[in-house]
Amino acid sequence: MRRNLLLILLGFVVGVFFYSFHNFGGMPSFWELLLNGALGVGISFAFHFCNLFLNKTIRWKKQTGLRLLSGIILHMILGYGIILLGLKGYELLYDGYNFFSNDNNTILVEMAVLLFCTVLIYNIIYMLFYSYRLYAVGQVREVRFRRKQTELQLKALKSQLSPHFLFNSLNTLSSLFQKDVYKAELFIRSLAKSYQYTLKAYQDMLVTVDEELIFVESYCYLVRTRFGDHLKLELELSDDERKSKIPPLTLQMLVENAVKHNIVDKEHPLTVSIKPNKDFLDVTNNKTKKRPETKSLKIGLKNIISRYNLLVSKTVKVIDAADFTVKLPIIK
Repeated sequence: MRRNLLLILLGFVVGVFFYSFHNFGGMPSFWELLLNGALGVGISFAFHFCNLFLNKTIRWKKQTGLRLLSGIILHMILGYGIILLGLKGYELLYDGYNFFSNDNNTILVEMAVLLFCTVLIYNIIYMLFYSYRLYAVGQVREVRFRRKQTELQLKALKSQLSPHFLFNSLNTLSSLFQKDVYKAELFIRSLAKSYQYTLKAYQDMLVTVDEELIFVESYCYLVRTRFGDHLKLELELSDDERKSKIPPLTLQMLVENAVKHNIVDKEHPLTVSIKPNKDFLDVTNNKTKKRPETKSLKIGLKNIISRYNLLVSKTVKVIDAADFTVKLPIIK
């Protein structure tokens, strides 16, 4: 509503300006003012809808020069066409005027020059305001994007720093001190590396797969200390795939989910494989026997999917069949 009122007001003011520049009747006339104001409003709305069409067809950001030139040409055609129709209507109101005779060619030229100057100034101002608006919207979008990404990474961080995980780790550590001090020391180092990576990870939107795998290996060492060597991690990744990007804590959360929802013991070994599959990294685990006390809310998986939706156009795919597979898009 405000936009329409602004278009009407500006259009009417420009129409009156045209009238004052070239007063056809010599003396101010209410009907002449009204006619020129109506012409201005018509031109204003014509320019507005023309801009909407051009903004979708020719992008300011990619083709600035072509967009500016196209706007000037189309606005000239539309504006001059509406003015000619207005002048024809003026002739119908006043029998003494004939603007399309050879004697009045000067008026048409003057109107064309005046319109060209107006269109040129209008398009330059419109380009400046539109560019500023795109910049402002882009800045706001970037802030929202970073805020959302940070919130998701903090949720992933909280899940990793869960009291349950820490409680189990401390129990394991207490047991190790009574049996094997050397293993207890290695366990403490792996636990420290895990928490050091976790506390650092929320600051980065992306890390390399290689960095994430170092963390995963530390986490798997903690799990093997608790459950024995019944958790196996299989990696089939080239150097290029290891250098590709991934949201932090992604692989660790998938390995943790596999351990959380499956019994891991001598009779039920668990294998997690990470291998490329076209443009995806497939993280697959076999299904052993489901832990009866574990209820799957899929919060970690939802967190991963949400973060990928913010970062890339491809989505995470989940295949729950004989094995459980999560397909992560590769980010170069």
